[in-house]
Amino acid sequence: MTITKGFENAHPYRIPALIALAAALAAQTVWTISQVMTFGFDFGALGRALVFTTVFLLVAVTRGAVRFINALGRVMIASAFLLALWNRFETFSSFIRYAGRVLSFMPSHAVPLFAVMATVCEVVLCVAMFFGFKTRWASAGSAILLFMFATSMVISGLSQFDWAVYVLAAGAATLATVDATLLSIDSIVLSKEESWNSRVATH
Repeated sequence: MTITKGFENAHPYRIPALIALAAALAAQTVWTISQVMTFGFDFGALGRALVFTTVFLLVAVTRGAVRFINALGRVMIASAFLLALWNRFETFSSFIRYAGRVLSFMPSHAVPLFAVMATVCEVVLCVAMFFGFKTRWASAGSAILLFMFATSMVISGLSQFDWAVYVLAAGAATLATVDATLLSIDSIVLSKEESWNSRVATH
């Protein structure tokens, strides 16, 4: 297993990111328990959020020190984008209507533009995260986009818990502060110092 060696060279925003991730995980856990107690356990309804939550719980517990788990989190972010994009281009008008619900506080004439911009960003970030290209920048971009999406849902009275969007956002922010370049383009084309500015030890 490959781990990062200590926190002596830790990213300055790692602790705040981990705190945000812990808060998002706590809120998601409370929601999940309430759903199970109210409606019973339905993996079809809860499975997606449970998978996202479990992966980033591992990232939080290990404090981003295990490169394999970080890489798994990176792929999970890419998978979330891929699931959101699946079949979107076949029924883009339906997505624009959904975007209108999420962006209910925005002028209706601006919704199609935001829908297109969001889709372009999701495609770019999905590819970058899956293949690990400019991983730290892609993670930071993913965190911003996911946070904006989750917050827009909350403002519009929708639930972000079904997709654990805040968990994904805080998880992506955490990945931007740790080494998530295992099995990535960055790990092939860049030196360790370029892909992650800290020493790495293999155990």
